[in-house]
Amino acid sequence: MSDSSTSLTSKPLMTRSELRVFLNSEGFPIGASTLDKLCRPSRNEGPEVEAWWGDRPLYNPERGLEWARRRLSKTRKRVTA
Repeated sequence: MSDSSTSLTSKPLMTRSELRVFLNSEGFPIGASTLDKLCRPSRNEGPEVEAWWGDRPLYNPERGLEWARRRLSKTRKRVTA
């Protein structure tokens, strides 16, 4: 057995919906549709995909938390219509 299978992550990988629940529990109020939108290939603004299980992306919870922290800002972003 190779080390590559165990070197991906020390914590279990999460589906996108599990990652959203985890981020919510850590104080990041992100909704399912917002996270889905950010993860679309056309936007590519979501957390990095760690691995794929068939056609399902899986995420490392620690990297997902780092991604959410990087999105924090001191000022409010103005949304234009």
